[in-house]
Amino acid sequence: MVSWGLCGGLDPRLRPGDLILGAEVVSDEGSFRADEAVASSLSQRLGSAGARVAVERLAASHAPVRTAAAKADLRRATGAAGVDMESLIAGQYALEQRAPFAILRAVADPAERDLPPLALKAVDSDGGVDALAVIKELIRSPSQFAGLRALAADSAAGFRALKRCRGLLPGLFLGLGAADL
Repeated sequence: MVSWGLCGGLDPRLRPGDLILGAEVVSDEGSFRADEAVASSLSQRLGSAGARVAVERLAASHAPVRTAAAKADLRRATGAAGVDMESLIAGQYALEQRAPFAILRAVADPAERDLPPLALKAVDSDGGVDALAVIKELIRSPSQFAGLRALAADSAAGFRALKRCRGLLPGLFLGLGAADL
C-alpha cells in the first residue's frame, strides 16, 4: 500500500515539487510507521533516478491546512515536514490488511504560503476541480486570483515530480508473496 499524492509543506526548506518519503504519519488519533524495507527500496530507486527526496514524518489532517501560521503550529506540534489527508487512512488500511505501507508525497504548497480561501471550494467531492465554484469565487473576490495562480503553479510542480516517479513504482513489491500484498 503506497499513499501517493500531493501534500502541504510544513518544513520551510521544502519547495513545491520536492518529494517526501514518509517514515511515518502522525495525528491525534495515532501514528503509522512506513515499512522500512519498502521505504528503503523506494528511497534507493528515487535517489538513483536523481530525485531529491526528504525522508521525514508526515502529519495527518482532516482538512487542508490553509495558513502559514497554522502550518507552523502543526510543524511545532508534530515535527512533521508535510501534511496530507490520506496517509493516515492508508496506514490504517494497510495495518488491517497486514500489507506493507509506504508514503510518497510531493509538496504542492510551501510552508510560508497561505492557500487562497477559494481553494477549499475549488475541489469537488471526487477530487476534481469545480470550475463553476472557482469562477463564482473569483467574481466575488478577484483578489484571490494571484494566490490561485501560485497554487496552480506549485501543484503543477508537485504533479510533475510524481509523474517522474511513476516509472519507479512497477516492480517495487517484487520479492513479496501474494500473502504480503
